[in-house]
Amino acid sequence: MKNQLNRLLGEGRIKEKIDLFPYLSMKLHVIAEYYFEAKSKEDILNAVNAAHTVKLPLVMLGGGSNIIFGHSLVEGLVVKNSFSSITEISKTDETVDIEVGSGTYMAFLIQQLTDKGLSGLEYHKGLPGTVGGAIYMNSKWMHPLVFVGDCVVSALLIDNQGREKKVDKNYFAFDYGYSVLQKTKEYLVSVVFRLKKNTCEEVMQRSDESLIYRKKTQPIGVATCGCFFKNISDDEQKLHTLPTKSAGYLIDKAGMKGTQIGSFGVSEMHVNFIVNYGGDARLEDLIKLVRLIKEQVKKKFGVELREEVQIV
Repeated sequence: MKNQLNRLLGEGRIKEKIDLFPYLSMKLHVIAEYYFEAKSKEDILNAVNAAHTVKLPLVMLGGGSNIIFGHSLVEGLVVKNSFSSITEISKTDETVDIEVGSGTYMAFLIQQLTDKGLSGLEYHKGLPGTVGGAIYMNSKWMHPLVFVGDCVVSALLIDNQGREKKVDKNYFAFDYGYSVLQKTKEYLVSVVFRLKKNTCEEVMQRSDESLIYRKKTQPIGVATCGCFFKNISDDEQKLHTLPTKSAGYLIDKAGMKGTQIGSFGVSEMHVNFIVNYGGDARLEDLIKLVRLIKEQVKKKFGVELREEVQIV
């Protein structure tokens, strides 16, 4: 199989039995059966086609900040998306459209936009991971409530059979923590954002304010995937007569703050964060902790929490 993949993707570019630990924010030891780094649009397209040709499952890995692998061995082909690019494609007196490769890190993108005085994504400063993951999850910032999907104009996708598709913003059906990619399982190759022209100072001020707020309210510099559970829906809040939709509130009131199983614990600073405190971090301990949190919240409030982190 390795020889087949090398013939399709380039001799020497396929690696076997690679530990994904360095690429995962939660810092778990997970082995990829086959590993390929995609550095260009063509690499992404070729990788999807290759997996389809040899009938291997494919996992696209961006920044590894919002994904948990449910097994210690990931069978098939893991593609590390390193396709990073930022290209201005059009502009008016008030706006600039840029096309961004899906492997571009959000932190890098926002810094580039800030330096040019382009507004629209600055509140997401401090968001880990790549553009691909941010679109997949329609990543949000709560103060004020803004979503990455708000600035999307169009995108280039590829399905699991290697067919390209150009789509507009409406195709994504963006919602809280959701894009249609979660349903279709298509892969984002690149996306066009429309940004507003502004001053560098004003864009920087807003981005710095959001980063300062993150540092005050979230654990920084630790192994975590960020908010682990989605907030509940309006209907669930009404049904259970709860004062808020916040998953963190439910976890806290269920008495889970600081609860630890093995190396994994519920953060004291932000209870919707599960943190890997190091040591012998075992996947089964994380799964036990996630299950316990859900059980305790269900027991106290009758609410079934749903993971925001993707467990595959």
